[in-house]
Amino acid sequence: MKKTLPLLLAATLAGGSYSAYAQITLKQDYKNNTAAPIGTFQQIQFKEGGFSTLFPIANTDGKEFWTCSDRGVNVDCSSANPAACHPTYDKMFCFPAYAPKIHRIKLNGDSVQVLQTITMKRPDGTTATGVLNPAGFGSKDAEKASTDTVLDCSAFATKIAAKDQWALDPEGLVVDKNNNFWISEENGPTIWKMDASGKALARYTPYASQTGSASIDIQIDTVFKTRKNNRGFESMAMAPNGKLYTIIQSPLLNPSKTIGESTEVHRMLEIDPVTNATRMFAYLNEGVIGASGPDQIRMSDWKIGDMAAVNDSTFLVIEAATRGNTVRKNIYLVNIAQATPITSALYNGKTVEALVDSAGLAGEGIKAIRKKLFIDLTANGWPAELDKSEGLAIINDSTLAVGNDNDFGQVCPNADGIAIATGTLSHVLVYGLKGANKIPNLYTPVTPPTTVHDIDAVSLVRLYPNPATRDAVLEFDLAQRTDISVDVYDIQGRKAAATINRNQVTGSQSIRIAASGFHNGFYMVQLRAGSQKMQYKLVVAR
Repeated sequence: MKKTLPLLLAATLAGGSYSAYAQITLKQDYKNNTAAPIGTFQQIQFKEGGFSTLFPIANTDGKEFWTCSDRGVNVDCSSANPAACHPTYDKMFCFPAYAPKIHRIKLNGDSVQVLQTITMKRPDGTTATGVLNPAGFGSKDAEKASTDTVLDCSAFATKIAAKDQWALDPEGLVVDKNNNFWISEENGPTIWKMDASGKALARYTPYASQTGSASIDIQIDTVFKTRKNNRGFESMAMAPNGKLYTIIQSPLLNPSKTIGESTEVHRMLEIDPVTNATRMFAYLNEGVIGASGPDQIRMSDWKIGDMAAVNDSTFLVIEAATRGNTVRKNIYLVNIAQATPITSALYNGKTVEALVDSAGLAGEGIKAIRKKLFIDLTANGWPAELDKSEGLAIINDSTLAVGNDNDFGQVCPNADGIAIATGTLSHVLVYGLKGANKIPNLYTPVTPPTTVHDIDAVSLVRLYPNPATRDAVLEFDLAQRTDISVDVYDIQGRKAAATINRNQVTGSQSIRIAASGFHNGFYMVQLRAGSQKMQYKLVVAR
């Protein structure tokens, strides 16, 4: 059943204009009812979840997405154990060997169906983990992550997770034209490039110049070393020009915690993966909301969720904050075209974070990223029980998908290391925008049609070998004489090979697809017979 609800939209941004009040339709709330099991901890049976990103897969009619889990089940534990052995890191790793996952999901009926799971891997092909990175590479010597609570401090040392150079806490994901995954994560914070099998190919990190860094590490600004714990790179977007964008989840503690928790300034990082050149821009959160007291939202309460590219300079960004009874979950339309690139240098003796707000930035000649409220999710059907709105995908100019990170169905309000099962599932909510409220200036690549129909004249279709290491063969029978064509598209909807045409053929057909020239990854083979068409997925893996 559809709900028609009020939608608050922006006034004007980057050439798009909107009416002040309009409508949005919550078309469907899909739930992940059949998640795979992870294991049992504290008598709770944990299942896969934590969908913290959404990336739409071309040619699936807005029904299929890539998403990822985060680092695994981690329980708040700063007050766990007797006082003499409180953990020195505020998250407990219930399954320290857990490997973060990439999932291909499908919206089916009213459910989220997991079609494929890819384990994230180190450069040598072994599985990565989600625990702490080594000291100096994202953690401190004093930080020791627990794996369980203890009643006797003498047992504390036996409940410590080893640190791992190849640990990550994935939050954002995009896929490039060569079928590589790009993952933003908040542990380092770092950006990982992975091949179609999930193996690390490159890692953009503020620690690349340090002794002990890896050969695949590429330097980004060292200012990102000052990220707040568990508040690294939360979002990920890829513009049509191929550049990558992410925003730090909470303001950097730069140069101190006091400054970092009293500023509106988040840093957006731009990466050109062709040249590895980077730029940074200032993104301002909404600042203090409400009167002083337990319900007041402070600057430090704002968190960036996911983001998605509208075009080369415009993005949708989730920004949210909760404190007491005050809840904000908003999507903003933002534009970087006129924003001033910033650095990690001081501006008249102050860091960018210490400039605090738009007035402080303007005093140093810095223009922040322009932003306007696009959707207030809390006013438009977002379920109150879903805490984290963290996945965002643009399906087309009138349809959005928003996901939630369910924290693997647990909370720990007392931070005592004792998990409480919530029963909350991972959701994907699909919203429809109407008329003048559609996403303005959306870049739309030329992609093949996605609807499959009238296939009775084509039968006995086989596509093999699948997965393919070199060439693949498409075999089928035609019941009547007709013209046929075969096209192959990558998951971005781009043609991967020249069209194969045959005119006025009938009976058994065999067509060779030269997959030996394709990158590893997923492809869509489209067969047309007259006005009819069929589509088949082809995996290339060597």
